[in-house]
Amino acid sequence: MNIKQLEAFLLVAELRNFTKAAGLLGMSQPAVSFHIKSLEEELGVTLLERNEKKVVLTEAGRLLCPEIRQIMRHYRKIKAMVSELKGLKSGHLILGATGTPAECFLPFFIGGFREQYPGVRITLQLGNSASIARWLEEREVDLGILGASLRCENVEYHPWLEDDLVIIVPPWHPWAGKRISLEELVREPLVVREPGSATRQALEGRLAGQGMTLEHFPTVLELGSNQAVIQAVRVGLGVAPVSRHAARSALKEGQVAEVQVPGLEVHYYYYLAWPRQENSLSASIFRGFLLDREICRRLLEGDK
Repeated sequence: MNIKQLEAFLLVAELRNFTKAAGLLGMSQPAVSFHIKSLEEELGVTLLERNEKKVVLTEAGRLLCPEIRQIMRHYRKIKAMVSELKGLKSGHLILGATGTPAECFLPFFIGGFREQYPGVRITLQLGNSASIARWLEEREVDLGILGASLRCENVEYHPWLEDDLVIIVPPWHPWAGKRISLEELVREPLVVREPGSATRQALEGRLAGQGMTLEHFPTVLELGSNQAVIQAVRVGLGVAPVSRHAARSALKEGQVAEVQVPGLEVHYYYYLAWPRQENSLSASIFRGFLLDREICRRLLEGDK
């Protein structure tokens, strides 16, 4: 089934005349007949009854005509969107993101997108998951990238990228590269992100499953960004749970070291979120860009 077949059938059905339809389509009459015959063979039904005087829709033709008309409307909308995009000289896309996506991988996706669509201006607003959900509901941002799927009636959520929690220590720490117990871990000062962050929520949830809270640590230092947490660990202010994406470079360069803590393994997703109502063209295209698995693989591997 292809668009030419559907277009030919729909025009003949509306005009009830092969010759007139052929003229409007810029085809020969035999070509129009061939397209419709091919469509009928593919569907296994007769759509049009033909005789010398008139063309009549069969029962199947009458049933399918509204559906095919709807398909053609969608097709024309897609063509219009693509045409608009190709000719897009300007546009403004407002993103809302939590700290880890904003710091660690969104810049690569924004850069890749801007290479294809340089006319689109992009604004990135930072906030926690609750703030971004509110911005989406109030249509203050076009697209959100956040660490939790919240219950919002007017917001759609889609799992995007997977991450896990890694416990880091300074490279000179006796635990560096080793396996320790959770009971040992809670004897050390803790460096952690602010309340509402994805890593903070993941840690607290896992600790709760073990009957513990942050109060079990001797001291807790709260910082507002992943890089601040990593730097605090580097200078010996404590141990820290952090996104593996965020810690990747520091681990690779030996600035911090990973510690294995059985019972504290945490895997979670970052979500794409958008208003259920129709998005702008630039937001829809950028969302498709982010959801393209091949683009994700290429951009993220290029950062390794």
